[in-house]
Amino acid sequence: MAASKTTRRLLADLGTRVQLRGCASVGASATVLGRVWVRGKGQIHVAGGVVLDARAAPIELYAHDGAEIRIGPGVRIEGGASLEAVSRIEIGAGAKLGGFCKIMDNHFHPVGPERHRRPPSRPVLVEEGAEVGARAILLPGARVAKGAVVPPGAVLSRSFGAAAGLPAAEPPAASDAPGDDCTLPSRSFSEKMRAAVNILRAAWHLRACERGARVRATGIVRVANQGTIRIGDRAVFLGGMIATQIACRPGAVIEIGSRSIFNYGVSLEAWSSIRIGSRAMFGSLVRVSDRGKSAQGPVVIGDDVWIAHGAVIEPGVTIGAGSVVAAGSVVCGEVPPGSLAIGSPARCMSLSLRSDQPRSAPSSKVTG
Repeated sequence: MAASKTTRRLLADLGTRVQLRGCASVGASATVLGRVWVRGKGQIHVAGGVVLDARAAPIELYAHDGAEIRIGPGVRIEGGASLEAVSRIEIGAGAKLGGFCKIMDNHFHPVGPERHRRPPSRPVLVEEGAEVGARAILLPGARVAKGAVVPPGAVLSRSFGAAAGLPAAEPPAASDAPGDDCTLPSRSFSEKMRAAVNILRAAWHLRACERGARVRATGIVRVANQGTIRIGDRAVFLGGMIATQIACRPGAVIEIGSRSIFNYGVSLEAWSSIRIGSRAMFGSLVRVSDRGKSAQGPVVIGDDVWIAHGAVIEPGVTIGAGSVVAAGSVVCGEVPPGSLAIGSPARCMSLSLRSDQPRSAPSSKVTG
């Protein structure tokens, strides 16, 4: 019996080492349960006693080139959580990260018109013994004080807890928009081959849909089509730890405009109509449905709209052209063109006023 337990322990440790082989360092007795995605060319350090419990959903650790993610001793991370660093993310000893929480140190695109330009990063720190609730979102510059508890679903963009007296972070822009490179033409032979593979992958996963030219998929897209799904030219579906889901019920219509981009884990469900304009950008885990428990109605999303990570678009909503929906927001009413919708329920303000604010302008500590 003792030998059997030892064998199981050795196999579990081997599985952990295999899954975390892309990390720069892995401490003793670190444990992986389920599947962990280790991505990027940066450095990821996992200390001893860390538990990555991905049985409910995969966990993502993504360090871009030159970035660093440090996970301290005894940290526990639940399934569906995602840490994405362009500069630095640090999780202190004994901290806990809830399921499907998102931590990022870069907005990836500014709120203003120049959305294909990456802004500066701001490190994110979760101090010793702190807890981040399920589906909470920590944006660039967030700092969670020692022992503090971030509520589930909260969106944090500055210091929180005992550290709240520290200088505020920059205003919370929408975040986690898909990368710019998917809209650029391929330049090398390898890139051309990769693009061809992605076009073939899209043809397979989206075979039940009407597709325009050069639609790409870099990961799995699950489609249940009992109505009509039309996808415009050069639309892109990015792969990741969770597949995108498109469900079109009998007689319903889903229309997606040209050059729209979808990050991983997006959910579109139409019982009557969802119409998305051209050049729309969807962050990961965005949910859009035209039928809910208490409401139903067509959803219309205009051209050049950017919907950030974890946002929810409720039935009957119209989002005007050029608008931005901030991370974790829940949109229940109309969003005028050129607006920023932020909060739960979302409130709207002029996008031009927001983008013109100085960097030191105050930002909401927690929304949700």
